Amino acid sequence: MMTGVFQIRPRKVVAVLEINMSSSKQWIVITVVLAILGYGLLYAGNQPVVPQDTPRKEGADRQADREAIRVTLKSFVEAFEKGESAKAVSFLTEGAELIPDDVPPIRGRKALQDAISAHFAKSPGHKITLEQESLRFTSSVTAIEDGIMKTTIRAQAPMSQRYSLQFVKEDGKWVISTIREWAQDTDVLRDLEWLIGSWQAKSNDAEIKTTYEWLGNKAFIRGNIMMRQKDRSVSAMQIIGLDPATGDLHIWIFEADGGFAQGFCTRDGDTWAFETKGVLADGGTLGAKNLLHRVNNDTITWQPVNLRYGQEQLSDLPPMKVIRVKTTR
Repeated sequence: MMTGVFQIRPRKVVAVLEINMSSSKQWIVITVVLAILGYGLLYAGNQPVVPQDTPRKEGADRQADREAIRVTLKSFVEAFEKGESAKAVSFLTEGAELIPDDVPPIRGRKALQDAISAHFAKSPGHKITLEQESLRFTSSVTAIEDGIMKTTIRAQAPMSQRYSLQFVKEDGKWVISTIREWAQDTDVLRDLEWLIGSWQAKSNDAEIKTTYEWLGNKAFIRGNIMMRQKDRSVSAMQIIGLDPATGDLHIWIFEADGGFAQGFCTRDGDTWAFETKGVLADGGTLGAKNLLHRVNNDTITWQPVNLRYGQEQLSDLPPMKVIRVKTTR
């Protein structure tokens, strides 16, 4: 739960946005980049989600074991997040091993303690969230838990990858013997799960509202977009998901008047670059590159650049602030 988990890897994602201006041509650009290319405080997602295993119901005697395993894992994560390496490895077996997918395994409690200490000396401030998908008992004294792990480094957007933990019962106590972790293209969607919800951007007399929600078994993200400027309005729908043929994150945008667009995206830390091409309802074309930067969990900046309307190159637009719409209960 260290080496592979905390490496920020480039990820492919997708989306689009744009906003405001005044002339009729500028309105077309807004319509496209915003509605057609998809106002994108986007959500990049990818995960043709692998069907999740439903934990089997065990007898009453296993409920105590399940709770004991939960406590062990919770205690391990808390110690790990604080950088308390000696306490963290106390929840591991003497010969425990960490097996990432991109670096050599680390074996033995002492080696793991040294690795945790070195890791936090270099980059402290990590938070881990585990989403359990299954916990199964392979014998009276062994169990395996599988799920998705999200790692947040300070204020950065979380990174997701899959994990598998093997537990053994030693001297009446459940401890961790093996930690496996690996990244999948399908984890990209979960990396941007924090975008699920409603967002709003305003500029002069224009306003854009977008709501993102899961579609299906969290295999896609659906975005509903509405833009208003004086007496004009534009609406569109986005669908974001993984292209199973290529493994790339793909986005499809459908504008209410008949325009549509599609594209791909790459991630660099907390910034996403979205490349899209669209066809307007009148047959014209528009392409754009949009830069989305996550400031924090409730604030994004969005900047359309490299705008092309037909054969004409348009000027880049300044970054725009997009904020999460707070709900009251």
